[in-house]
Amino acid sequence: MALHGTRALSLLFALLASFDVVHGSIGAPSCVAFQSSSDTFPVISGQQAAPVFVSPDDWPGVQRAAGDFVADIQRVTGVKPTLANLTIPVNSTVPKGSLPIFVGTIGHSALIDSIVNSTGFDVSGVRGAWEAFVSKEVQNPMPDVERGYVIAGADKRGTIYALYEHSQQFGELFALCDNPILTVY
Repeated sequence: MALHGTRALSLLFALLASFDVVHGSIGAPSCVAFQSSSDTFPVISGQQAAPVFVSPDDWPGVQRAAGDFVADIQRVTGVKPTLANLTIPVNSTVPKGSLPIFVGTIGHSALIDSIVNSTGFDVSGVRGAWEAFVSKEVQNPMPDVERGYVIAGADKRGTIYALYEHSQQFGELFALCDNPILTVY
């Protein structure tokens, strides 16, 4: 069964449902949406993938999980997002008009800490917790970036878990299909 049109896009990942909820390691709420809405964040739009950014000062395990996350998006959609290190102050350019995904560990990623400080992104529910994360769409996370999706772990295991939790949820959709790649128009 191939999925087509906007149903495929929203089924795959209008994914990143923007909820401001603390996620623990068991029974995390769904971050995959089956229909596009004002509460979802598109990871694939047309044949363009949201770029994924991680801070070079984050844990090596987080860097590895971010690479796996990008590979999982490509496995499911056939479209490979770019994965890049982004240092603060910004020395790399976030592509104009893109809707990026920012990944990192609170207190260990200059990128995430900068977004938290500049936007008021509330991480109080996970700060200091073990293996927890928060994920949410954030307005104006960086200069010249209108909105982005932030995945912030309380510790390195929380960040790594967050990436694999997102991958698992859209990967389950992949497993339901007979086609190896969802067709996204």
